[in-house]
Amino acid sequence: MTLGILALVLVVAVGAGVGFVLRGGSGGDATGDATGDPAADPNTVVVKDDEIRDLVQAHTKALASGDAKAFTSIFDQKNAALIRDQTRVFANLSKMPLAEKSYEVLRRQGRAQDSFGRGVKFTQDVAFVHRFAGIDLRPVSEWYRWTIEKASPNAPLVVTKVEGAPPTISGEASKTMYFPGPWDIWPDIVVEKAGSSLVLARPEDAAMARRVAPTVSAATTSDLAFWQKNGDPNAAVPSGFVVALVKGKTQLGKLFRTAKANEDGVSIPMPRWGLANDTVKIGGTRVVMDTTSAFFEDEQGITEISEHELAHSLVAGLDSAQFALFGRANWITEGFAEYVAGRDQPITQNRRYAEGRAYLAGRLAMPFDGKLPTNPLWDFKQMTSVNYLMGHLAMRFIAQKYGERKLVEGVVAAYRAPGDDSEAALFQVLGVSKADFERQWAGYVRAQLA
Repeated sequence: MTLGILALVLVVAVGAGVGFVLRGGSGGDATGDATGDPAADPNTVVVKDDEIRDLVQAHTKALASGDAKAFTSIFDQKNAALIRDQTRVFANLSKMPLAEKSYEVLRRQGRAQDSFGRGVKFTQDVAFVHRFAGIDLRPVSEWYRWTIEKASPNAPLVVTKVEGAPPTISGEASKTMYFPGPWDIWPDIVVEKAGSSLVLARPEDAAMARRVAPTVSAATTSDLAFWQKNGDPNAAVPSGFVVALVKGKTQLGKLFRTAKANEDGVSIPMPRWGLANDTVKIGGTRVVMDTTSAFFEDEQGITEISEHELAHSLVAGLDSAQFALFGRANWITEGFAEYVAGRDQPITQNRRYAEGRAYLAGRLAMPFDGKLPTNPLWDFKQMTSVNYLMGHLAMRFIAQKYGERKLVEGVVAAYRAPGDDSEAALFQVLGVSKADFERQWAGYVRAQLA
């Protein structure tokens, strides 16, 4: 059982592909686009930028005004399945408490002009920019790839296919940019208030959503209370979270991303849209939890996974989102979330405690050498779970020796530093070298797991 947070390599991809801060209303890669006058021949079929802009703006207006007929009018009316799907998207989005929602033009690919009177067909990436009221720090975006056709010089543009747009750089963890949202693939959405947070679920999971909502509400209150006591009151942290419930790893990997999932829960950071000089790089997060995991066998487990994932989301907005070769140290990221979730319980009650003792006894794939876990070996031969425990114990050691405020200060420094410098930033706050810290921490670990 593994808890986790989606690597911010996806954020880096956004930065590398479109200058990190997306420019609302601008076209990205306009391959094949004709922005000047078409040929004098009246048979020329050409698609201009303003046609695309008008199409996308009309789609935005239809969603904002609650006009389902106008919303679906841009799609191929002969494709019953497509119209049915987009009608469902409209209905689902209408249930979302969104303070902002719009569609914005991204990059275009394909043949958008033909001088011989033939129709044209190309793909247009479109961002669905949105912000959950009272939850997202800034607007975020989900990327669609529309296939668009224009049959003749005076014919309207028709969207014939909708799918998720791929990242701007190949080889990323997710094959799509924050697609699909639950509104894209669920037949309906149950929305349960959980204090200042929201729980989203399929209709067949309505009972589970009602069961989980009070726990998510309590976890939100607990995590925010921890921050209010120990964190910077001026820091950009959310006051609530979006939590979606799924069943199984396949569903877990196909919500707000398209990737292979190994976690039991995940907090997915989403880059903010626009505002080039904004210091907040991560506009919001989406928490997804697998209700078939062992954590959902009892209320204690649901509390643990909720507090863990919400702790990730709590500090996501403080991330510098700077490029890093190896990324922020996992023992800091996961150790902090584990600490926040288990700070009030003795370590002997931790579900990984027995595994930790086996680690010290040399019964796991690697022996305990008194060193903090490294990212390259984080998942080596099923060592992931015990590495979570080592991160947790590192945070417990810091809290006991330096205090929780210093712990939070160090973690925030690690988030605000470039990922590869995260350890150095934390140790600088603590005023200790890594070697001295590891030596003291190793003794603490042996005492805790004796």
